[in-house]
Amino acid sequence: MSAEYPDAIWRPSPNFGERPADTTIDTIVLHATAGGLDATLAWFANSKSRVSSHYVIDKDGSMYQCVREVERAAHAGVSKMPDGREDVNDFSIGIELVNLNDGQDPYPPEQMDSVVALVQYLADKYKIPAENVVTHAEIAPDRKTDPLGFPVPDLLVRAYNLTTPPPESIVRSAAWQAGGVPYNPDAAFPKFARQNDLGNPETPEFDFIHRGRQYRGQGFSKGIVYTAVGEWDKIQTASW
Repeated sequence: MSAEYPDAIWRPSPNFGERPADTTIDTIVLHATAGGLDATLAWFANSKSRVSSHYVIDKDGSMYQCVREVERAAHAGVSKMPDGREDVNDFSIGIELVNLNDGQDPYPPEQMDSVVALVQYLADKYKIPAENVVTHAEIAPDRKTDPLGFPVPDLLVRAYNLTTPPPESIVRSAAWQAGGVPYNPDAAFPKFARQNDLGNPETPEFDFIHRGRQYRGQGFSKGIVYTAVGEWDKIQTASW
């Protein structure tokens, strides 16, 4: 059997179980080993330890997989997510970083590069949002402190490319919704309004009847657009 992540080395642990039926993997938990690589892999390989993690990343960036992603590893223990969900092992992937967890031991660039690449891989594979990348300390604050000193914000910026601004369509949609106006990017009126510099939406779409014919319109700050329903290529404008 080989590792699932292309750059990982398969070092199996017997300490795993089945996830609950219909479980969706949507969380990544970051840990620190508090010891060296060899000791960590040996501990995970020992059935008496009853602990494991899906991945272990050494300081030089080398990566080891100990449990298949589909299986439930024993890495989080008694735990609770910020959203209230408990038993985080059920729906998470555990990543162990080789580090003394004393707040002084560094996380070298090679190790960080590997963490970024693995998180990107898992996030793409399981559609894991940035807010669901958590530390062991976050989900078990009464018991755990790891990974002390690890720059989670830097990881998220790199793994999720958070420095890239959202698409203009996302910003526009949020602004319309904030104004109480439903936004449909494919609708004829918004396209017409943008092409003709009619400004911001002031009303939702509305229907009216004139001489037995149904019309639809929408108000924008510089004018009202309207047309007979179904004649979306014959949009006209009227002033306020």
